[in-house]
Formats: sequence, structure tokens, C-alpha cells
Amino acid sequence: MLNPHWLPRLFGQKPVQVNVTAKGMQLTLANGQTVSVLPESFANPQGFRRGVFFSSLVVTTDQGKLRLGALPKAAGAQHYLWLQRQWLGQLQPDLVKVVSAIEALLAKGYPKTSHLTLVTQLAQQAVARFGRSPERALFPELDVSAFEKLLCWAAWGENAWQQLRQRYVKTQLATYKGFFDTVESKPLTEWQRLACVHDEDNNLVLAGAGTGKTSVMIGRAGYLLQSGQLQADEILMLAFANKAAAEMQERLELRLGDCGIRASTFHKLGKDIIARVEGKQPSLSPLAEDDKLLAKQVNDWFEQHLQAPAYQKLVLAYFQNYLYPLANPFDFASEGEYFDFILANDIRTLKSEKVKSLGECLIANYLLRLGIAYQYEAPYEHSTASLQHRQYQPDFYLPEYGIYLEFFGIDRAGNTAPYINRQQYHTEMAWKVQLHQTQGTKLICLYHYQHTEGTLYQALEQQLAALGVQADPLPDEAMLDTLREFGAITAFAALLADLLKRYRANCYEPGQLAAAIAKAPDPEKVQAALDLLLPVVDDYRRELNRHNHIDFDDMIGKAIEYVKTGRFKSRWRSILVDEFQDISEPRARLVRYLRDTASSTGNAASLFCVGDDWQAIYRFTGSDLQLTTHFTQHFGDTCITALDLTFRFNNSISAVASQFVLQNPQQVRKALNTFNQVNYPAVSLLRADNREQPGEPSRLERVLAKLNSVAAAGSSVYLLGRFGFNLPDNAELKRLSRIFPKLALSSLTIHASKGKEADYVVLLGLETGKHGFPSHKQTHPLLEALLPAAESYRFAEERRLFYVALTRARHRVYLITDMAVASEFVVELLNDKYPLELNEFDTSLSQQLFQLIKCVKCKTGTMVPRVGQFGTFFSCNKYPLCNHKERGCGKCSAAMTRQGRFKVCLNDRCNSWVPVCPKCGAEMVQRNGPYGSFWGCRNYRKEGESCHHKEQQIVYSKPQRVSEKSLY
Repeated sequence: MLNPHWLPRLFGQKPVQVNVTAKGMQLTLANGQTVSVLPESFANPQGFRRGVFFSSLVVTTDQGKLRLGALPKAAGAQHYLWLQRQWLGQLQPDLVKVVSAIEALLAKGYPKTSHLTLVTQLAQQAVARFGRSPERALFPELDVSAFEKLLCWAAWGENAWQQLRQRYVKTQLATYKGFFDTVESKPLTEWQRLACVHDEDNNLVLAGAGTGKTSVMIGRAGYLLQSGQLQADEILMLAFANKAAAEMQERLELRLGDCGIRASTFHKLGKDIIARVEGKQPSLSPLAEDDKLLAKQVNDWFEQHLQAPAYQKLVLAYFQNYLYPLANPFDFASEGEYFDFILANDIRTLKSEKVKSLGECLIANYLLRLGIAYQYEAPYEHSTASLQHRQYQPDFYLPEYGIYLEFFGIDRAGNTAPYINRQQYHTEMAWKVQLHQTQGTKLICLYHYQHTEGTLYQALEQQLAALGVQADPLPDEAMLDTLREFGAITAFAALLADLLKRYRANCYEPGQLAAAIAKAPDPEKVQAALDLLLPVVDDYRRELNRHNHIDFDDMIGKAIEYVKTGRFKSRWRSILVDEFQDISEPRARLVRYLRDTASSTGNAASLFCVGDDWQAIYRFTGSDLQLTTHFTQHFGDTCITALDLTFRFNNSISAVASQFVLQNPQQVRKALNTFNQVNYPAVSLLRADNREQPGEPSRLERVLAKLNSVAAAGSSVYLLGRFGFNLPDNAELKRLSRIFPKLALSSLTIHASKGKEADYVVLLGLETGKHGFPSHKQTHPLLEALLPAAESYRFAEERRLFYVALTRARHRVYLITDMAVASEFVVELLNDKYPLELNEFDTSLSQQLFQLIKCVKCKTGTMVPRVGQFGTFFSCNKYPLCNHKERGCGKCSAAMTRQGRFKVCLNDRCNSWVPVCPKCGAEMVQRNGPYGSFWGCRNYRKEGESCHHKEQQIVYSKPQRVSEKSLY
């Protein structure tokens, strides 16, 4: 009972009835109304107020705040203390339960973020009910330890969590030291042990090449068993390939015995999930295992759809508008870069003709569509060869009408691409137009700006009509027959087969395909292709359903669906994934769903992923590096542990490989230390002409001879290449093995070498171009749209592939190249002064001065030797796109470089020189006249156009030879 002071009672103020029950405290007011007092009322330090004459209580009820005033001062304080005692007595059992729940969370092992977040949430919610710890002196009968613990936990932050984790880890490392010392043939390193013990909700181990990632996988699984945290059937170990899973299983049994843990591939996991849900093992379609059979079936389906007129129009529209990626030649920095685009995308007409620009390709294909025969770059009917001009070859010739066609690369303002001399180009344009006028031949002029403005075809048709050409467009069927004749339909059907596999592998969920299309550089083109693909996808699905078959993509896609919808309940509380950098988005989705559904059943699951973003080389199969480099954003709170000690290669190889791969700023920065230390360069470069000379050892034989003389007997040597054709065939490999019996030679592509190691590595195929290394070969734009987003850094994956090649070697790496066509990677190693060994092999001056024999016309090409009807000459390696050529040395046929007005032989045993005519740029030659010898221009002719420049004496001062070190 809360009785007011006697004075207010005189004026009719009535007492308030207090009733304390199991449900809480209730007050019956003077008017008979009953209200419930909320517990937090007594957490308010301002709840009791002492006035001049009276005291009052302020409580919060289910009806709002209530002030109980006019209480005697002393009695009010006693009333409030009594009310608090009643409240705390009721509150304490609830708090004890919260404390027990929190202590149970903290006793679960490693202090995971999810556990600690829940701890602070529970503690803060409990503290909100009392605000501050009761004073022991005021409530001697009350055990306040629960209040104090909750206040402490509620105040925990990251520092407190870290201290808790450190204490746990220290204890575990000490407790299981013997296990970590003996689980592998060598004791685990400090960071390997930490990786095994850390048990965050998600764990990412960034394992550099040769740092013992498999040891960590085995150590982690064994530690979970040894510590009693999990049973064997609660641990799932995943690998990507059957061989990798088998090797993992073998290693488990070797190191842990028959422990009950099973290593599985993703496909086997998916297949088992399907069998568990459907009650039987699914059957695999023959189409899933036979690419040739699938390609034939897709071709048949494609041909069937081509019988439908609507589908025919879609196909022809695609071929006319979307066959090649759009690119504006004005956007390239050099002519060579634009030529690289043409070569990389293999831009050809529908008649398989190589052309020099995308505009020319579109014109050729449109002429074909119009039913107008053409010849590409046919010689002009009149002779035009002179000192200033080669024989004129217009872009197109229409033989049935005697019409020539030129496609000029200028915009509306008459500007050329930045790498083209505007004045010279306009002079050549005017010469061509004037030539046709003089000779009375008919010329159609088309322009680059018409292509960019979308009026190219209209302008072509108008000019054809003006010249009396009656276009007779091929009927759709005839056009398709023409495309079949030149192989375009078969080629597109093969592309559809690849697109089908890529589409299926993505296991799209609602919205994902639309998002992929929207992100593509040319969404309209992707949608146009999907309009052709999706009917084939439906054919494929019907074929699977008709036979009750699945394919490998179904193993992932169906498993995702069954786990996501709850039809499959995961029992695994720890999911270990090997080679995580190779994971695709659908596989990552499956893993995430397995983790989340297990956690939702109360058995919180964690991920343990081991990978190396520096070795991510499988984007073309759907692997998404972002899942590793942005792991936390995709999976949540993560403990990242980096393994920094490699036992495979030495510090010299590491210095080159690490610096090289980290040029890409998107790679995770990590230091890689090496167990093996040397004080000399361990990456050696052999530079020599790639043309084999009869009777001389090949470049590879020179390297193997060196190894044969220095390596221990039985040393393993990997011959690695970007492509299989870079490597010696079986017969050649056997021949080399007979010549160099001390060496155990193996021949592998770099992709096939991943995960392997040898004493020595010899890297072949280090040239530039489509099939060089880095490869300029472009993924088809449609496939590109269905792959994970490409990195902005140029040659990002090729750079990682080069890193993989270097890090296969324990002792030494040999790089073989011809500097005339050298890989951009080799050029970078030289120009940026990587710690290479350059003196192990003799190197000619022309190989040392490779940067002096670049094509002066296109800028990115290299002058390479060729043999013509008049002997050896040098021309750009981008021929026929770039037709620049130069004479070689008249004495030794070697390449020559420009030094001022002289061309100087790069052969250090020759060093002959030739002056250049200052008037026309041709070479000067010595001639004899009535007054003795003199220098005259090679372009001098007795009749016709001629250059009459001559000089009596020309003196060449040979510059001091520059050392190779000063070049880089």
C-alpha cells in the first residue's frame, strides 16, 4: 500500500494498492483502475524524487508514465526501496537464465562472431531491464553476480572479443601441440596451426604456392576430431575434380587413418543430395559426357529451328548486326592496337575473308545479303605502281558492274584516327578519287562516320542505285544456304553448344539472367543471341526429361533447389573447400545454402575455405575470383589467415613471381617467405632467333644441355606451354630424353601443371599474339556475357597463369623467347629490371636491341624476317593488316635499325650501314660516274618518276656500343 502524507489525505487523496504476482507488479489507483508497472521503471535512477515537503515515485505503466506524489519523505524512500526489492527478486531468475544461455554460448569453443554478437545482444537486452547493478549494501539478500556479469558482457567490444579469442587459441595450441607436431611428415608451421584452430563462422586460408594447403586441410579435419568438437559425419570436405578428391581421401587415410571423413567432389555431393531427396540415384545423360555428341545434337536442333521463318529472320538479323563486337578505330591509341583487336576477334567476312576493319566486314556482308558479287582488295584494272605508290588495290570491286568501292576512315569533320596522319590520309583519298576520274572508272565512297551514325547501309544502297545497280536481295533460305556454304551456320551451331553449356552451368535463379544481360557491354547483342539460344535450351531440357536423365549442371542446380527449399537437411557443421579460388557462383551458392540451413536447425555450421587468389586461372569455366577477393561481402564475418612460408621454390623465384603477379592491384596483398634461400637469380632468359638453323641445336636443346651438365641425375624438368602446340610431341620428347638421360622430362600445359612441381621448369611459347603468352585470343562476346565479370586489369588471368608456371619450379626457371616477337611479359621483366639471369647464354646484339626493330608504321608490330622472290626482307608481324616492310642488311641479311639518317645492321659481327635519302626516304647506294664514285638514291630511274638526289661523300660515325644493362 502506498499511503500519501497525512496532509493530502485531509483533502481526499487516497492510497494506491500494490499487488505483486508472478506476472509482475500491478497498481490499483484511487479510481479503481488497475495498471501494470513495466519492469524498466525501477531501472530509472530518477524514479524516486525527494521534494521540500513530500516525495514522489515516477513509474512507467502499460498506460504510460504515472506519477505517484504527495508521499512522506522517509516513507516514500522506503516504499521505493521495497518496490525495487520486489522487482529485482522477480527479475533475478530471468537474468540467471540469460547468464546461463550466454555461458553456454561462450563454452562452445572458438569465440565466433555470431556467438559474441548474440552474447552482447542478450546481455544488452537484459541490462535494459535494470540499467545498473543493484547496490550490495541496499540489497544484502540479493546475489548481484548475474547483474554484474551482464553489465560486463553488454559492454564488450572488438578488443574484448580479440582477447577472448587469443586466450582460446593459445590454450588450444598448447593442448594439441603433439597432434600438430605429428599430423604431417613435418610439424605444421605457426600459421598452419593458427589456420586449423581459428573457427570463425567463415574461415578463409590464403595459401600461397607451395605453402602446404593440403596439410592445413588435413590438420583442420584432424583437429576437429581430436578436440571432440565434431564427429566425422559432421565434416564435409570438397574438391573440384575426381583426382583431387581421391588424392585428398588418400591423404586423409594416410595421416588420420580410417577416421570416417569422406572427401567429395561438388558433383558427387550434388548427386548424393538428389538421390537422398528423390530416393534413387539419378541417371547421367550421354550428352553430358560427350561434347561431340552434344555439338551434333545442338546442330540438329538449330537446323530444325531454321525451318521456321520467324527463327530464320532472327538468325539473319543476328548475323547482319551482331556477329562481331563493336569497336571504334578512333578509340585505339595506335594502328597496331586496332589490328590486335581485329586479329584477336578473328574478324572475317561471312565468306571467311580477313579484312582490315570492322566497317569493311560489315560492307562485305551487306553486299552478300544484297546478292551482289564482290572481290576484296582486287588489283585496280590500270597499273599505278610508282616510286610513291604501290599497285592500287581498292577495298572492293564489283565485277558484274565494273564498280569500285572505298571505305574511308574519317569522321564528319574529316578527322582520322589519332594514329593516322590526317594530311597524308586526305592526300591519298584525293589521289584515289582523282585516279578514278582520270581513268573513267566508277567509284563509290563510304565513310566511317556513316557507320557510327547508322546510315552506312542506306548510303551504300543509294549510291548503288545511282550507278544503276539493281540489288536482288537473297531470299532468307538462299542467304542461309550461302552461310552454310561458307561454314557460318556450322560455326554458329558450335557456338550455341558452348553457350548452352555455359548457360546451364550458371544455374540461374530468378533475376540473375536479366542482371547478367544488363551488365553486358552490348545488352541488345546478348539478348539477340539468347533469343536464338533459349529454344535450344528448351530442346535440351525436354531431351533430359524424356529420358529421366540429368547432366553435371543439374547435379549442382537441383541440389541448390533441394537445399534452398528445405527438402534436404544438412547435417554438416563444418564444410571444408579446397582450391576455393576456382569456385563458381552456383557452387558458392550451394555451399552457402548448406551452411545456412544447418545453422537454422540449431547446429551452427562454419565454412573453411583454402585457396590462393594468385593462382585463379579458370574464369573460362565460370570460376569467380571475386568470391575469394571479396569473401567477407559474400559470406559474412570471416577470419582470414595467410600462409606465408613456401617450401617449394626459393626466394629468387619468389621475388620475380610475387612482384609480377602483384602488378595487378586487385590481387590480395600478401608477403610470401621462402624456406629455401639463394643469393643468385634463379629465373634465366634465353633469347635467340626462333628459326632453327640446320646442324645447330634448337633453343630448347641449348637449355636442356645446360641443365644436363649442372643438374643432379634424375632431376625432374617440366616443359610448360600456354597451349599444347607450344610443346614437343611424344616423339620429340622421347628423342630429347635419349639425348639428355640425366633429366626426367615431362611436357605439360600450364593449366595441367597446376598443383604439381618439378626441380626445373622450361617455359616455351613466350611470343606475342593470339596464340602467344599472354594470349590475345578473345573469348566470344556472348560467352563473355555469361561468365563472371572480367577484371579491368589487362591480361589479369594470363598474369596469374604466368605466376603458376614460374612457381612450379623448386630450383630454377628457364624462359625461352625470340625478342623479335617476344611476349609482353618478357618485355616487362626486362624493362622493369626484374632480377633475371641474362648471361647464362650468349645473346646476339639484335636480340639485346629488340626494342629497336619495332614497326614504325603500326607501332605495336615487330619487323620479322621473310623470304620473297628477291631474297630476304623484313615485314611487320601483323601482315597483311600492316603491310610495312623494309630491306634487311645487304651483307648479312640481318635486321637493321635507324640511327639518325642511317640504317645500321644489328648483327654485332657485321655492323654495316646504309644512308637514307633525305628527299624521299629510300636507301642511298654507291655508284660510279665520270667524276668518280658518289652516293645516289635507290629510287633513281632513267625514265619516268625518279629521285635524283645524290651526294659526293657520306660519313657514318659509329656510336659507342651501349651496354645491355643501360637499356633496361
